[in-house]
Amino acid sequence: MKLRSILIVTFVGAFTFQGIAEAASMSTRVRVLESKVAKQDRNIKQSLKTQKVNEAKIKSSLAKMQALEKKVKKMLDQQKLDKKKGPITDKRYAFP
Repeated sequence: MKLRSILIVTFVGAFTFQGIAEAASMSTRVRVLESKVAKQDRNIKQSLKTQKVNEAKIKSSLAKMQALEKKVKKMLDQQKLDKKKGPITDKRYAFP
């Protein structure tokens, strides 16, 4: 009877500890996955922040470029008008 009770206690203990070990293993896996997800989330947020900064720089540069294009167009239009008017002559009196 002693041997039988020792075997029963041993098997019950083994099955109990096996369940505990499996739960601990799952818990560890979940922790590892959570840390990987958190790391990926930080990377995504950092990427989004960098992307927004880059978009702002691009918009700013585009606005500057458009302003320069307008200035160049005005200058070209002014040159065309000056060519149409002809050379500027001095109409004041000059001695012969």
